[in-house]
Amino acid sequence: MRPLLRALETLGAIAVYLFAIVRSLFTGPRYVSETLRVSEILIRRCLIPVGLAVAPVGAVIALQGVHIFRSFGAEELLSSLLATAVFREYSPALASVMVAAQAGSSIAARIGTMRVRGQIDALAVMSVDPIRYVVLPGLIACAVVTPLLNVLTTLLGLFSGWVFAVVLVGCDHGSFMANLYSQVSLVDLYVGLSKCLVFGTAVGLIAGYLGLQTTGGAAGVGKAANNTVTYTIVLILVGDYLASMLLLSLGL
Repeated sequence: MRPLLRALETLGAIAVYLFAIVRSLFTGPRYVSETLRVSEILIRRCLIPVGLAVAPVGAVIALQGVHIFRSFGAEELLSSLLATAVFREYSPALASVMVAAQAGSSIAARIGTMRVRGQIDALAVMSVDPIRYVVLPGLIACAVVTPLLNVLTTLLGLFSGWVFAVVLVGCDHGSFMANLYSQVSLVDLYVGLSKCLVFGTAVGLIAGYLGLQTTGGAAGVGKAANNTVTYTIVLILVGDYLASMLLLSLGL
């Protein structure tokens, strides 16, 4: 009976939290300067790790694909595989995972520290809504920064694949670029950006909720940060698979 009651209590807390988020999104005041400050911090923390994580992906795809396509005499199609994989799958997923690891854990730890120190309660006493002032800026920052990072990582992935295929292996540059342009469409770009928007929003929501639920001092803060990374990465990978299956079934 107790596990059921705990589950119902957790569902109730999540529902109240989501309602507070939606209400804060459509009502004032809006702390724009705080949102911009958090966004700037996230960009500085995530830019280099995300770039380093995703940039080699294009080269890896080219490395594996060039030998397979060459055995069938169709190595000019390598860029088509590279474009589809980078635009739709690898860049959105890896960019979102790195944001979850860097930004999600940081946001959860920050909010959790404020919770255990009593700063969240102090804000409420001063008539400052903690959801609006603490959680919402991080949520908006994650939702905005993740698609922006995806654009960068997409370019890096394509460039690294081009370097390996054209410069190192010797594939024809004209064929590579022609098939790249013929394969890529605005739909691929929108799919990647939409995935990042959803995943970034999920990172901000989970980090904010777990941060607010933190108890137990420093150990609780560490647990909240660790759980944020674990939950968001699992959600991103499962969500990416389900989204890809849905899009393929719709012919997109």
